[in-house]
Amino acid sequence: MTVFEALKNSRSRLAAEGIESASLDASLILSHLTNLSKVQLITHDTDELSDEIIDKLNVLIEKRINGYPVAYILGYKEFWGLKLKVTEDTLIPRPDTEILVQKAIDCRVHGPILDMGTGTGAIILALKSEYKDAIEAYACDISKKALDVARENAKALSLAVTFIESDWFKSLGDRKFSLIVSNPPYIEDDDPHLSKTSLPFEPICALTSGADGLDDIRIICREALSHLETGAPLLVEHGYNQGIAVAEIFTENGYKNVETIKDFAGNDRVTIGYNL
Repeated sequence: MTVFEALKNSRSRLAAEGIESASLDASLILSHLTNLSKVQLITHDTDELSDEIIDKLNVLIEKRINGYPVAYILGYKEFWGLKLKVTEDTLIPRPDTEILVQKAIDCRVHGPILDMGTGTGAIILALKSEYKDAIEAYACDISKKALDVARENAKALSLAVTFIESDWFKSLGDRKFSLIVSNPPYIEDDDPHLSKTSLPFEPICALTSGADGLDDIRIICREALSHLETGAPLLVEHGYNQGIAVAEIFTENGYKNVETIKDFAGNDRVTIGYNL
């Protein structure tokens, strides 16, 4: 089977199962197996593939048909222009989270910053790549395996971040920060989306947070105040339908100048408040 035939067959199989990104997914998976770039897949379209490659391709296409995320197949995900390792111990970074990163950059802080529940390290590494040596970067996660991945990403990108194993703020002592960001779990425990798309394959503890999805956001908003410098902001990502509820949580905890920012689709996505 040639490269062209393998791509055509893979795209057809994915498309027949309703995979909207069938063409892209097929190209990414075959590139991963052959070490050929997407351009080389075109220029080498008459090359014959080995039986071993074809067998591996069929296995991975079947996994993708069953909903297994492409990022886990490839072992990486691009975020903020950074190539990040991902595993089943970490959530896959989403484009909408770049809204949180951009807002944090707009804050133009100069002191230490903290990322709560860092996962792959996507947010803190994106911020460190922009702030460079202007800030000290810290990140925490309750998952040791996630922190191992984040540390690998930081090392690969030559970005200096201090990672701390912690259940939210419990291991942070009396440290204070000029900015705290978090993309915490915010899906309702019984949300039907948990059985769809890639979510069944991602770590459930990083997805759900109580009956209304806001348990962890309540903890973060309440406890962040004692770790924020005077005038410092807290930024939290949340669900598209949680903007009003999250803004109320911020206000109830005493944050000032509370604002909710919309994502690329026009949905509420990030709420910010200041410790004034």
